[in-house]
Amino acid sequence: MKKVKYKMGKLGKYRFMNRFHSIKAYLPDTRAATKSNLKTMIGRYESLYLKPDEGTGGHGIYKITKTKKGYTLRNGVSARNFSSIDTLYGAIHTVMRKNKYLVQRGIDLLKHNNRAFDIRVMVQKNRKRVLVPTGIVGRLGRPKKIVTNFHSGGTPLPIGTLLSSHLKGNAKTKYIRRMEELGREASRVLGKSYRSKRAFGVDIAIDAKMKPWILEINTQPDRTIFNALKDKTMYKRIQGYAKIK
Repeated sequence: MKKVKYKMGKLGKYRFMNRFHSIKAYLPDTRAATKSNLKTMIGRYESLYLKPDEGTGGHGIYKITKTKKGYTLRNGVSARNFSSIDTLYGAIHTVMRKNKYLVQRGIDLLKHNNRAFDIRVMVQKNRKRVLVPTGIVGRLGRPKKIVTNFHSGGTPLPIGTLLSSHLKGNAKTKYIRRMEELGREASRVLGKSYRSKRAFGVDIAIDAKMKPWILEINTQPDRTIFNALKDKTMYKRIQGYAKIK
């Protein structure tokens, strides 16, 4: 496989990573947000996410859900109903034309205390430039919000706490280790293009069957989410790795 080095948005990263068998099965179907793609994908999946191709913090994200009478479009905590995808697309296409958007298969997130959560895995290079998982944190979404991001009101919590509703003891420990390894492998793959980057923030969703899905990878990950945890061990480790030249 030839070497590739260039800046990519979320869709470009997906297309690049989708070529690698080690993580292909963990990538939710993601395409350019055209009317044609919206129609195809809403026929295939129960829900979809519309995301700006560039941007962080969960801003500008919409969720489309099938209903008995049509479709619901949610943004933040507001919701609008539409009878068809044509009318829904007509209501938002100007926003999507202004900023390049992608459409991604919606993953029905695992819940803790009836609130959806996902995971951020921090992966950093050590002195030998080898990628190491240095932190893992859960992000618990606010009630009725469609995103879990820290800067959109999500609550950072130890991943063990959030998984305790679903796994116990050794099974939970093994699963957390598996998430760290998936984060490292995803970073290794994307790192083939972003060779100069020393840190990656891998966002992982878990569905009701406990299958993990790589939602996206941030090549300039925010470290402050780890400082929001009561136990500062991970944050100190991450800060230490960040100082490595």
